[in-house]
Amino acid sequence: MKVKHITCLSVCALLLLTFFQTMGMTYAYRSQMRKTEKTLASCFKESFCQAVDKQINSLPYPDWTVTHVTYIPYALKLEDEDKFLYIHQQTSAVLQDWYGLPETSIDSLRSILQQTLSQEQVKGSVYVRKLDTRTGKILETSPAEAEIPTSGIGILTSPRAFLHEQKGIAVEAILDVHYFDRLSNLIFPGGTFLLATLLTVAIILRIYLLRHLQNDITRQCEDYYQLAEQMEQPVRLLEADLQAKRWTEAGTTGREMLADTEAVLTRAKQKNAIRNSRHTTWLNRLSWCILPLSLLFPLLWGSYIYHSQWKALNRETQVRFENAFNEEVNFRYLDYIQLNQIDRYEKFIGSTPEAQQHAQAVEKILYDIRTDEQGQKHYQVKVPAELLYIYVLKEGMDLKQGIRLYRAYDTQQSIDEGCAEKGYKYVPLDTLRMDSLFHANLTKVGMNLPCGIRILRPDSGEVLKQTGCALPRRGSFVTTPLRLDEEGSTCVQGVVPSPQRYVIRSAWYLFVPLGLTFAFCLLCTAGQWHMWRRQRRLERFRKDFTYSMIHDMKSPLQSILMGTQIMASGKLSDKPEKAARICTTMHEECDHLLALSARVVMLTQMDRGELQLHRTDVLLRPLFEDLSAKFRLKAAKPVTFHIDCPDEAIAHADVFCLREVLSNLIDNAIKYSGKKVCIRLAAQQTSEGNLSLSVRDNGIGIPQSEQQKIFNRFERIQAGSRRTGAPGFGLGLNFVMQVVQAHGGTVTVESDGRSFSTFTVTLPEP
Repeated sequence: MKVKHITCLSVCALLLLTFFQTMGMTYAYRSQMRKTEKTLASCFKESFCQAVDKQINSLPYPDWTVTHVTYIPYALKLEDEDKFLYIHQQTSAVLQDWYGLPETSIDSLRSILQQTLSQEQVKGSVYVRKLDTRTGKILETSPAEAEIPTSGIGILTSPRAFLHEQKGIAVEAILDVHYFDRLSNLIFPGGTFLLATLLTVAIILRIYLLRHLQNDITRQCEDYYQLAEQMEQPVRLLEADLQAKRWTEAGTTGREMLADTEAVLTRAKQKNAIRNSRHTTWLNRLSWCILPLSLLFPLLWGSYIYHSQWKALNRETQVRFENAFNEEVNFRYLDYIQLNQIDRYEKFIGSTPEAQQHAQAVEKILYDIRTDEQGQKHYQVKVPAELLYIYVLKEGMDLKQGIRLYRAYDTQQSIDEGCAEKGYKYVPLDTLRMDSLFHANLTKVGMNLPCGIRILRPDSGEVLKQTGCALPRRGSFVTTPLRLDEEGSTCVQGVVPSPQRYVIRSAWYLFVPLGLTFAFCLLCTAGQWHMWRRQRRLERFRKDFTYSMIHDMKSPLQSILMGTQIMASGKLSDKPEKAARICTTMHEECDHLLALSARVVMLTQMDRGELQLHRTDVLLRPLFEDLSAKFRLKAAKPVTFHIDCPDEAIAHADVFCLREVLSNLIDNAIKYSGKKVCIRLAAQQTSEGNLSLSVRDNGIGIPQSEQQKIFNRFERIQAGSRRTGAPGFGLGLNFVMQVVQAHGGTVTVESDGRSFSTFTVTLPEP
């Protein structure tokens, strides 16, 4: 695949991930804002009610004095929260019209709202403004003269509450959550995107360098091929000069060949120096720094998302449990009143004159009143509504635990006081009903999870009673215990035992793009690792290739040049034996160069489809014995040959090619063996009637992972070459495979990777 294609795919994948992350973050932002807006609305309504209650309790009347009557038309079908707001809006107008009190202070309202939001763990800047709903004019703000944001990211506005509905005077709150001030909202998405981008850039650069490295090696191999092909004629000329003892001419020819070889080596070394420059080092350092971070950062972000979502849902569980507790206490209070036949208004000690006058005004709104001839009044319901008496209660409201718990504890205290002071029958908490209410409240917000409640002693942790799934586990949602008596000696607690899957599901819009990003980073990491290993392998091959050129081409030429100089100097004229050894060495080096050239030429011919085989019947045993004798003398270490071949065994093949194939296999067996080499040469007929030739050694073996690679061109056993120091271009086995395939045969290898290798050549019978 071309670099530009990989670059396009990487950029497209990165853009796709960015799109998914952006969509996920947008969905998360909107979901968070919806939830915060709902919390703001609820807290604002509660705060408005508390601010109006403060005004009621500031009236100069004793506790339980009725100040006025409010009504809620049944047609409105309001929830409890909206009912309280509705009656307190009426109360605010009554306090102004009937008692002459000023409007509720928006500074006081803002202070209460800040405290309420803090209890709900909502952070941000709170503003309150008073406005005329008929004209839209802003009448007052808190803080005074503050520049109040009205729109933008993280800006939320509460519903309006009327201070005086007939006059159109209302208040509303604005909350700025400072979304971008939360570093986690920027660091994790931005950091993950940056790391993914850097990882993509690093991969593209590494592919680019890898491609250039491959091109350099290809050019280096082509230079070597060209040099080896052109070497045959000069070597034969050199050999003729040596045969004729023309030492000067031989030296000149050798120096020209050496100069050509040096030129190829110099170009290769220059390329090596460029590729080993600081740019490659910089890329390696960048890659290995990015890789762990690119995997660690998404994991940290995922952990943060899970922890944040767990905290939010645990808080939601607490709110739902408090609502269920409040509902259960209200049910208990109704049962308590019915059981003891209590008049719920028995605590009232009277009403104010304004209350009596206001009650008459309310009657006119709700009823058609007719007076008969006897002076009796008849009431016809005009507006069906629920009537509520508002009274003074100057006892301090402890709102540290929130308005929900204040109301529940206040009702619970009324039950306890009635039982203690007047001997009324006590109505205990109904755990089954409480459990059902808890589950219903959770289901309202989509948390349809197994849950349970338990009654316990908070000091000792002793569980007195439990209902449902109330056994907490690691990671469970466990609510704050709520007291069932004034001292708090017994409490009730809610438990959601196994919420982990729901936590993940509830934040799918963040986990899905995060999972895709993590998968992308894993894929990039695997790609980086694969390319780094390939780069290392290519660099090692390039280094070995240069060393092999020196060993197989430069060193023989240097030996020949040194020999010609010694022979031309006449220093060995009186030492014929030494002169003969030098001449023999020079001839052997020429044979080596000719064989190398012939092998390369043959490979080139096979690549072009120009190789012509001259098949003849070849006796194998004499061939085995000849090769054994040759390598026994040539080897620098003891070599033992065992020949297992019938005298009449014949191969129908090109004799030169067959000899080169066996020579390559024997040469490799000697190279990749220890100090003592034992080689077995065998030939036999297979069951299919083909001829099988095998070369088995006692060498270092070939790992299973490399047994197929070694037949590729320029491929060598890396571990073996490092352990034995064996030189070579990696052409031998590729040559063997191509020659055997040209004969219509196959070559296979068997090895345990430690102590032996067996190469088997199978040739078809004519």
